[in-house]
Amino acid sequence: MSPEAGRGASDHALSREGMDNRFDLLRLMAALAVFVAHGDFLYRLHLPVPFPGHSLGSLAVYVFFFISGYLVCQSWAREPVWRVFWVKRLARIFPGLVVAVVFSVAVIGWSVTSLPSARYWGASGTWVNLINNAAGLATVQTLPGVFESNPFARTVNGSLWTIRYELAMYGVLAVLAWIGRGRRWAYPAAAAVLAALWGCARLGRWDAALEAGGGWWAELFRWQDFCGFGVSFFLGSTLAAYAVRARAWMAAVAVLAVLGAAYGGSGDAVRQVAVWGLVTFGTFWLAFVGRWGGRYGIGRGRVDLSYGVYIYAFPLQQAVTELCLRRGWPLAACMAMALALVLAMAWLSWHAVERPGIRAGRRWLARSRKIAADT
Repeated sequence: MSPEAGRGASDHALSREGMDNRFDLLRLMAALAVFVAHGDFLYRLHLPVPFPGHSLGSLAVYVFFFISGYLVCQSWAREPVWRVFWVKRLARIFPGLVVAVVFSVAVIGWSVTSLPSARYWGASGTWVNLINNAAGLATVQTLPGVFESNPFARTVNGSLWTIRYELAMYGVLAVLAWIGRGRRWAYPAAAAVLAALWGCARLGRWDAALEAGGGWWAELFRWQDFCGFGVSFFLGSTLAAYAVRARAWMAAVAVLAVLGAAYGGSGDAVRQVAVWGLVTFGTFWLAFVGRWGGRYGIGRGRVDLSYGVYIYAFPLQQAVTELCLRRGWPLAACMAMALALVLAMAWLSWHAVERPGIRAGRRWLARSRKIAADT
């Protein structure tokens, strides 16, 4: 078999594997885990921490990055063209993000601010927040007069900061895939390099040095976040590139990883490796074990609420927390009210913004391919 034929067979396997999984369900579960972690924290400043150094929310974010790495690698393999790749990625991320940011500023922020409307809309901080977050940077998390008396005061949408790392991973994957010309070893190599850099950053206190230096770069980038998320992302890409199938031993490895993360001694590195292993093998096994033959795609009634839950939960939870604390309502009531609102907004986001945005991107690509073929 020629290398070209081998790559074609691999691409076919990638496509087939991407149609029969539970990734949408697992992403929704991860988004709800972030919701639960933030709900507890925003109400009483208590953060659920399953493993030392790893909160429930951070574990869920690792799951997001692993699944993203798996699916985005498949997308690149199906059509390894930069323009196509970026249209698909941006059409998935930005329509929902921009509308959620506008909602946070124009609806939630405006309705709860302690300032008069004219001062709120006239303040530069209002517009800086909107532009900064809509661009995917999320380094500005305050709005004038908003949530100033909440336990976790002033922060409007503390979940959006991970999106800039997600976009960065897309760029790294596209560059690696283009330079490597389809060589699959580039993905595990990237995961290994990032794991080594994570260790160097921890030992060398690179992030502390960045923070001490100040400036915009210190707010935008953290080595341990970039490398930690990147390892999970490229482990997902590795499993996709090599068309790995779920096996029973993966569940056993995930269980051992739980023990390593919980009882890994005093070494942060041991726990971190265990967390990467847990997320990789546990998520992958759950995604594929006992598959029912469902198809992964934008049509056929698919509903993916995970992204909507993620981008709307924090500001809605802050608003509900403010109300519940003022009225003396318990945490359970706060969580129930917030969950109902978040799921409703996620449903609207998927049907009115995210899915139309994805389809618009695909239509644009179809037209551009037709024009290219005609010429």
